[in-house]
Amino acid sequence: MTTAVPSPARQADSVLRRSLRGSVYEGLLAMPLVYLNLPANLVVATLLAEALRVPPDVYGFLVSLPFWCNLLQVFIAPALFRRWTARQVFLVTIGLNTGAWAGFAAVLAGAPALVLARPGVVAGAFVFAAGLTTGVMSVAWTAYMQSWVPPGIRAVYFSRRNRVAQLSNLAFLLLAGFALRWPTLPVIAGVMAFACGARVFSAVAALRTPAAGDPLPQGRPDWREQWRGLRGAREFWHMVLFGAAWGAVLNGFSAFQPVFMLSALTQTAQEASLPLALSLLFGALALPAWGRLIDRFGARPVLFVGVPLWALVNVPWAFLTPDMRGLLFAAWAFTGAINAGIVLAQLNLLMKLMPAGAKGVAVGVNLAAAALGTALAPIAAGLVLTWALAQGWPAIAVYHVFFMTLPPCAALTLLVLRRVREPEAAPVEHVVGALRNFRTLAGALGLGFLAQTLFTPRGKDRKSEY
Repeated sequence: MTTAVPSPARQADSVLRRSLRGSVYEGLLAMPLVYLNLPANLVVATLLAEALRVPPDVYGFLVSLPFWCNLLQVFIAPALFRRWTARQVFLVTIGLNTGAWAGFAAVLAGAPALVLARPGVVAGAFVFAAGLTTGVMSVAWTAYMQSWVPPGIRAVYFSRRNRVAQLSNLAFLLLAGFALRWPTLPVIAGVMAFACGARVFSAVAALRTPAAGDPLPQGRPDWREQWRGLRGAREFWHMVLFGAAWGAVLNGFSAFQPVFMLSALTQTAQEASLPLALSLLFGALALPAWGRLIDRFGARPVLFVGVPLWALVNVPWAFLTPDMRGLLFAAWAFTGAINAGIVLAQLNLLMKLMPAGAKGVAVGVNLAAAALGTALAPIAAGLVLTWALAQGWPAIAVYHVFFMTLPPCAALTLLVLRRVREPEAAPVEHVVGALRNFRTLAGALGLGFLAQTLFTPRGKDRKSEY
């Protein structure tokens, strides 16, 4: 009796399905440590602002370090990709990144006197090591995923994968917030150790994912040829410029929101974790809808809608007081939902605009350019805040004026996005039409004027589509 041999197409489909499932598990278990790698996350913000009491200018420098590392990876990643595949680099950097955070936890728990004596130096060294490995890992992950996830399912798949990852992040944030009711060095070290343990299981899932990705190029890659191909990709460079501008706005303000909550609003870390967790929850719930919008209308139109909405829902930061802390829940919830769409649209638009023959260089250049904006912004903001607070002005008033500049800065990034052209994208107005339920919601929130602006005729004798 003969045994039927699966056809090559069936075998390839099985490998793809197992790889997609394995990547979901990898993302699910990776999120605690991925969250720690995010600049100005609640755990690191509590460590720096509460346990170590560093001033805003030092804080701004420390949270900028991961982005300077993203600049350095432009010189490191190409050398690595000459010898190893993107998958191999991804797996190795997972181990190095986990080791950096495990070492940081060990020093916090085992040598607290050293940390308290030189907080900026000790924290800076480990944040730099973690940031450098994260920068290389991000390039390798992007190139690896692009090589085997089919273009036709990317938006929907990443939206579902990110939803699971967001829920994992939410659970970790709630647990971390509970633990940080006691913001001591040993407790913070324990939170870091837990994240490292989860990342070990994530690395196992990544190792068992069967998709090999692109093979190692035969011979030495011609980087000069890739640069020549990349120089002519005007739409890609416009997208890179937008990423740098948006990163500056996002990190320049978002990096200091946890500090504002912990200091000016006098919240504990546990209290601050609740609206942050709500942000993750709403982001996870919104991702499938954003994925369908991107697939139907394109990533650029979604960005043109998402960025102004993000600016709008961040307006409350300019007048929040301790008596109005309940408003944080609404602000963070809407911010999380909108951020999810912006991140997903940026990822998909970048993948569309990257030249096929220069993926490694293109990913590195984009990450480095975005890093420049995101690295400079918190340093500049930290210097301004340190100077303003030194004048003796009330801290809450200083932060209010600081956050008043957020919406105009966000709107300026759209001037850069206008120069980006996306193949086969629908007009921006079509995305607004797909969000017609926003009109009802806007009226309920007292934002009817905005809804009327979005849903009115576009010119003389032209009827509104929606």
